[in-house]
Amino acid sequence: MKQKSAYIHGIATTVPQYRFEQPFVLDFVTKLLGDTKQKQTFLKRVYAGTAIDTRYSVIGDYGRNPEDFTFYPKNETLTPEPSTAKRNDLFIAESKTLSIDAVKKLLLQSSSIDPTSITHLITVSCTGFSAPGFDFHLIKELGLAEDINRFHLGFMGCYAAFPAMKLARNIALSEENAKILIVTVELCSLHFQQKYEPDTIVANAIFADGVSAALISADQNDSWGNSLKLNQFYSRVIDSSENEMAWQIGETGFDMKLSAYVPRLIEGNIGSIMDSLFEKCKISRHQIDLWAIHPGGRAILDKLHESLGLQKSDLQISYDVLRNYGNMSSSTIMFVLKELLENSSTGTVFAAGFGPGLTVESAIMEKLC
Repeated sequence: MKQKSAYIHGIATTVPQYRFEQPFVLDFVTKLLGDTKQKQTFLKRVYAGTAIDTRYSVIGDYGRNPEDFTFYPKNETLTPEPSTAKRNDLFIAESKTLSIDAVKKLLLQSSSIDPTSITHLITVSCTGFSAPGFDFHLIKELGLAEDINRFHLGFMGCYAAFPAMKLARNIALSEENAKILIVTVELCSLHFQQKYEPDTIVANAIFADGVSAALISADQNDSWGNSLKLNQFYSRVIDSSENEMAWQIGETGFDMKLSAYVPRLIEGNIGSIMDSLFEKCKISRHQIDLWAIHPGGRAILDKLHESLGLQKSDLQISYDVLRNYGNMSSSTIMFVLKELLENSSTGTVFAAGFGPGLTVESAIMEKLC
């Protein structure tokens, strides 16, 4: 009997309407926080090192006259800073709109997928909460089955799309005719804060907003084009690293702890993590044809392509997503996989993501055309 496999059949992405060039953001932040030459120099160095050109946000106030602000207080200092509750209110509204848009895009890619045939819905976010959440609104607005099975992965951070894909794979392999919809919604820009602290400065410089939707099943006939076969997953928490990256709820948004040591920790551990994954799959590193790495920041990508002996071009999709969108937390790897899914390449894929803990999630996939 042929062993079942699970496949990503398609991925759709969407971003908010407000698009900001990185030089504009630097100028904006410098006016708010750069009250000394030393601070201005530090801000310029941080933003110059991001390798980001553009980012998207659900907040349109940046660049407007204060009297036209809809989110911040109507003054040039943007103070008092919006409360966590106000930020979450905007998350509730925008997560509904953007998630519906992403799933509509996904369903339009294939006329063969009936929304009522989707049996499971997995939602992911670490940037806002509500109950009922955007998963509930997806059911109501898109005509999904009222008895659909729902799961929400909350507050896991940048690596959360991997547990979502892992869960979807397990469901697809264990339940007959299962069709699983994964939706990630990350609105990181809601948590912009005016603290002149290194962690906050870096977070303000790299994080952005993005949403994805993906369909997974064990039926290859559900594919309407290229597909990604989900072969195996492996997760590891790096020892003594829990204080290097963390994400907590604060009074004026969520507070990010983001150590400069994170790229070095990943560099020092990725080799053994890959070896453990490859042992599970009975393959070697030389059999990897394609790379799908979460672009958590330029330093992470640079360290990985150097330490793994890769060409920078091997991680070009990751660099491109970082340049065009910034770090959209859990949604980012789905943007990378979407680009990989849509190009003409085929072969064995190594994918990885990194997040609070410090946690590294990895996967072996097969790109099929």
